[in-house]
Amino acid sequence: MTDASAPDQVSPFPEWETLREQIVPYVGERALSLLAFTVFDEADGFEGAAYFRESLHQSGTDVDSPEVTESEGLLIRWGRLFARDAEGIPADVHAEFERVFNPQLRELLVQFASLTVATATTQQQ
Repeated sequence: MTDASAPDQVSPFPEWETLREQIVPYVGERALSLLAFTVFDEADGFEGAAYFRESLHQSGTDVDSPEVTESEGLLIRWGRLFARDAEGIPADVHAEFERVFNPQLRELLVQFASLTVATATTQQQ
């Protein structure tokens, strides 16, 4: 997983790449990579976290203390909470998520995060 140009090799689920391609035009590659890194990291998907850490590092982002936009910060907070407990996201974070992202994008982000958690689980086996 050292080839930062091949995100389709990150997940065994083909839908993951399709969702990534659908989301990137709306939030950007960096924001989606920060979300993926956060979810993999929180869900103990070491291979995926390492892949996105390297990819983000190569693009000049320090994942341990990134300078982020408001929406990137929200994706990081939401992704970490989603990976811990998708049903237990605090109301304030959920309300902010609904305010910032339209319903169609929220649905895609939830699907993407769900497949990222599933991928992290397969990496633990």
